[in-house]
Amino acid sequence: MDGGMLQIILALLPFAVLFVGFTVFKADALKLSLAVWVLELVVCFGMYRMDPVKLIQSSLWGNITLWTGFLVLWSGQVFGSCYRSTGLLDILLNTLGRIMPSKEGKATTLVTVVAGYLGAFNGFATYPVTIPGLKKLGFSGLRAAAAYLVYFAWNIAFVSLFVAANIAAGVSKIPIEQIIQVMGLISLPLCVISTVGFFKILEFDLKKKDNIMIAVLTMIGNMLAVVLFTQILPSLYLLTLIASATFCLIVLKLYSRKYDKSEFEDSDEEIHTTSEILKSFGPLICCMVLVILMSYPLEGIVNAATIHLSLWGYSATSISLLDAPGTFVLVTAILCHLFRVKKTSSFAKDVAVASKRAVPSLLTLLCGGAMVQLMLDTNQISMLATTMATFGAEAYTGCIGILSFLCGMAFGQGMPAVRMLASMQMSAGPLLGIAPVVLIGLATIICMGSANPLKPSLLKYTSSLADIKGQDGQLFNLCLPWQAIALVACVVIGLVMVAVGYTPV
Repeated sequence: MDGGMLQIILALLPFAVLFVGFTVFKADALKLSLAVWVLELVVCFGMYRMDPVKLIQSSLWGNITLWTGFLVLWSGQVFGSCYRSTGLLDILLNTLGRIMPSKEGKATTLVTVVAGYLGAFNGFATYPVTIPGLKKLGFSGLRAAAAYLVYFAWNIAFVSLFVAANIAAGVSKIPIEQIIQVMGLISLPLCVISTVGFFKILEFDLKKKDNIMIAVLTMIGNMLAVVLFTQILPSLYLLTLIASATFCLIVLKLYSRKYDKSEFEDSDEEIHTTSEILKSFGPLICCMVLVILMSYPLEGIVNAATIHLSLWGYSATSISLLDAPGTFVLVTAILCHLFRVKKTSSFAKDVAVASKRAVPSLLTLLCGGAMVQLMLDTNQISMLATTMATFGAEAYTGCIGILSFLCGMAFGQGMPAVRMLASMQMSAGPLLGIAPVVLIGLATIICMGSANPLKPSLLKYTSSLADIKGQDGQLFNLCLPWQAIALVACVVIGLVMVAVGYTPV
């Protein structure tokens, strides 16, 4: 075996170990990530003769560049805890349940609004709301979990205030607005695929006019938000999911007027005052205003407060806490207590509980970030990109789609994989005559979104929420066809962009 082939095998080894560990051995995400990091340390020391001090520096720098990911993971847990403990979440769910009277309408309103409003701040905060909520509407746990996983797949690349795109922009030094434009175009057909998959998995009759209208209105609301805030006003990209939830809420509310709601009334249903309903939306509305202020009027202050950190010979990375996604999420969590309904809630207690819950996710991200930086420093990533680039532009685009899909499944939350894939495109793009931003946007959407419902760790998590022990395989198989369709759609759009030489402005 020649040295080049051995290098390729060693570069692919971490992905193979992660994939087999999750799918075959159902390994714990943290333990497996730690094992793979140690494996990469051995490879870098033995094969690439990296100095032990450099191994430590590389691992540390890999996590410094992921600072926004750590902040948003922790603050997202805090927000979820605060939103529940203050009683605002219960009011939101009760309010949403009264908008559309039919079972299909209630289910659609629940997932569209929660996925948009809560998902914008933290994707993981949505699962404990939507899956039990769908079960409460009478759907089986298996179908409730699968349906929401498939629906949320189009949102997931945009959740947590676009943390994935922030990481890709930080690595590539490409303006995030350009990456957002590519991601937005690729996500448009996913709005359709995810909605149809949601309806099909829940076995809604799509021959009924009402169900067709609910599905179409949902697609329109989501696609309108994507076009408006990723193509027309990309500087306000942080409002994309919030806008999608708002548009869906408006169109479904308008359509609900056709029903005679007296036929669906439940005498036991709790009625909340207008003041309480406004409080449940209060933190979310305030955060939207804050995002707009930081994006326009206060942009100069944000730029002035940005820190450029450089260590151990690495190129400087920018740290801006004022407009970081995690900062917005944390402010929203604090505002939950300002608008609270339950006076017994405690912010300090919420922070303590949420921090403890966030530890496994943070440590998993730490191991993944360290491993990716080691692969970058030893040129394993650029070597993979160069090898794949010899296949030609079209073949490379297809290969990067498949690789992104596999990495998205293997890398837990996906953020280390996004960082790795974004780095690959900076060397491969120029070799192929493709704008790297197109490849980065494609990889980010597939890695975070299309692959999301098939992540073993997420399947295990959602199975527990749906109380369907021992049915991970069935859950995987329910999601797989729709995610395969989504993967093909993403790659096709990527190929079209490559063929026409698309470059965002």
